[in-house]
Amino acid sequence: MASEFKKKMFWRAVVAEFLAMSLFIFISIGSALGFSFPVVGNKTSTRSQDNVKVSLAFGLSIATMAQSVGHISGAHLNPAVTLGLLLSCQISIFKALMYILAQCLGAVVATAILSGVTSSLPNNLLGLNAVSRNF
Repeated sequence: MASEFKKKMFWRAVVAEFLAMSLFIFISIGSALGFSFPVVGNKTSTRSQDNVKVSLAFGLSIATMAQSVGHISGAHLNPAVTLGLLLSCQISIFKALMYILAQCLGAVVATAILSGVTSSLPNNLLGLNAVSRNF
C-alpha cells in the first residue's frame, strides 16, 4: 500500500478516474435533463428523437471516456466495476478505495457544475419527473 501511495502513476490514474467520471456525468446527465433545444428546421423535438439523443450521449460519452483513460487507469468509470475488480482480487484495497472516492467526487463535482449552469434556465427541474413529483 505504501509503495502505491508514493507512485506518480497511481495518482495519475486516480485523477484520470475523477476527470473521466466528471465529464461522463456532465455530458450524459446534461443531455437527459429534459431541456428541449429543438432545431426548428429539422423538427427534432419529438419524444422519440429526444430518447435517441440521450441514448447516443450516454453511449458515446462512456465510449470516449473509456478510450481516453483506459491506458491510464483501466477505465473503471463506475464504483461497481471497481468493486467487482476488488472482489476478484485484480486490484488492491487501497487502489479500489481511492478509485471509488475519485469517481464519487467526480460525479458530485459534475452535478454541482450542471446545477450552476442550468440554474437560470426556465422550468429547471434538474431531472425531476412526474413520478418523483408526487412524493
